[in-house]
Amino acid sequence: MVFCPNCGAENADSAKFCKQCGHALGANRPIKDNYVNTGIDPSVRPNDNSNLSSSNNSNSKSDNKNLIIICLTIVICALLIAGAMVMFSNGNANDDSDALSDSASLNSDSVDNASDMETSTQATQESYPTIQSGSFSTGSSASDKTYCTVYVGSEHAGEKVKISILYSYNGYALNQGKVVPKTVSSDGYVKVASASALDYYPDDAYITLYDNNGDILDTKEIYLNTNSGKQTF
Repeated sequence: MVFCPNCGAENADSAKFCKQCGHALGANRPIKDNYVNTGIDPSVRPNDNSNLSSSNNSNSKSDNKNLIIICLTIVICALLIAGAMVMFSNGNANDDSDALSDSASLNSDSVDNASDMETSTQATQESYPTIQSGSFSTGSSASDKTYCTVYVGSEHAGEKVKISILYSYNGYALNQGKVVPKTVSSDGYVKVASASALDYYPDDAYITLYDNNGDILDTKEIYLNTNSGKQTF
C-alpha cells in the first residue's frame, strides 16, 4: 500500500500517480512503518537492563546480609548453650563434692557418736553392779535353807543394793522371791539365804538385782541340778 505524499490518499503499490490528486508517486513515496506491520510501538522503549541488574545486585546484597545475620545468630546461640552446659556441669560437680563432703562429715559424726555411745555404755555398765558370777549351796536336810552368793564387783564394795531370788521346780514356784536389802561386801559379793527351807531341791533360780532405789540393775536365770551341794555359775 502506497500513500500519496501530497494528499495522503492510499494507492496501490504499482501505481505511479495518485488516483486522488494525480501527484506523481516516486521513490520518495511513504510506506507504512515496519512498526505498524510488526505491532511494535517505536515510542515504547524496552526495559532498561541496567535497572534490572541494579535491582538484582541489591537483592543479592540483601540476601547475603540476611544470611550473615542468621549465621551470627546461630553461632551466638551455640555459644550460649555451651556456656550454660558448662555452668550446669560445674554446678553438678560442686553439688557432688558437697554431697561427698556432707556424707563424709555424717559418717565421721556417726563414728564419733557410736564411739561416744560405746564409751557411755561402758561407763554406765561400770557405774553400777551387775551379776557376774556366783554359787548356790543347798544342805542335805530338807530343813536346810538354800544359800546364794552373787559376785557384783569389788569396786562396788559398801554400796547398798537389793536382791530377789525366785526358786522353782518343774515350773512351780518354791518361794515368793521377796526383795531384800543388802550391802556389797568388801570382796564384791552379795549373800542371801532363802527365807525358809524349800520343799524340793530347785532346778531353776531367777536372780534380780536392784539399786537402792528399787530400779532393776541386772537379771539372770540359772539352771540347777536337783541335788544337794554347791553349784557355781
